[in-house]
Amino acid sequence: MNEERRGVYPFCARCTAGSEAWRVAAGVGPMGSRFVGHRDACADCGSPVRTLYQTVLWIPVAKRGRYRIIPTGGRTYVGRRVIDEQVTAGVRREPVSAIVNHPELDGDPAYQQAEAFWADSEPGQALPFYQSVLVEREKVLAADDPATLRVRLRVAQGMLATANYGRAIAWFELLTPQLAEVFGPNHELTRSAAEAVTGARLMVGGPRAEAQLLTDIVAADQHTPDEAQLRRDRAALGKALLASGEILAALEVLTRTVRDSVPGHPDTAVYRSAVVEACEIAEARGRKREVVAIEAAREVLSRADAPTDK
Repeated sequence: MNEERRGVYPFCARCTAGSEAWRVAAGVGPMGSRFVGHRDACADCGSPVRTLYQTVLWIPVAKRGRYRIIPTGGRTYVGRRVIDEQVTAGVRREPVSAIVNHPELDGDPAYQQAEAFWADSEPGQALPFYQSVLVEREKVLAADDPATLRVRLRVAQGMLATANYGRAIAWFELLTPQLAEVFGPNHELTRSAAEAVTGARLMVGGPRAEAQLLTDIVAADQHTPDEAQLRRDRAALGKALLASGEILAALEVLTRTVRDSVPGHPDTAVYRSAVVEACEIAEARGRKREVVAIEAAREVLSRADAPTDK
């Protein structure tokens, strides 16, 4: 956060309030996207509003939304999607957690210690306790139970606070859609996760740097017994490759992630959605060398023994 302007760095508070976190994807040639226009430049942070169009043979054909853009050097930039309409939604009831049947989980000394460290602004001290608590909690509760998600979010935030940016990104990539599904897209937990992953990416330096970082992390994961961590980091690598325009590599990594996922596990739904997104992007490009990868991905998604989100 920028302490002077009270916005999400490098955007000011006013521009932050009128927009939402957005992932910048690399251009993919004639079948891609481009920004058009330059208006309403902010006097505080300098971000103008630009309109993003889908392109065919470099010609704009479909409007994809308006964004505030700030260049970060060369051809790189950070952006936030402008909220065009403020929709007043009804009050969403707080989801009920199964933890009501397991009060010992909140009474666990390790959880109490984690909460105490967090309250004292000591995320590095709290992180190992939250990680330990999460292991025990997931033995009893579903991965997408509201009580589990809150601890998962603390683990992700702890990773970010201790500069473990690659694994923080991987956690937030997994968590954000789960938080949106359980708590709602406008809930403070969902928004905090979306903003946090944007901040982590700013620290890393863009999709290509993110992909390289996650490649190294996945290589290190091969020597650990934590298969869930390997799947989580590999899925984040696939998303980073997708954002940097490496569609074929993204398809292969994401397909492998789904192939190795646990049937019926809540995380599997997130990984499957990433594969579907990669397939749609690849099909829109229409490159022959990606056809085989698309077919392999579709087969993994559709076969009888494939991991599902049901």
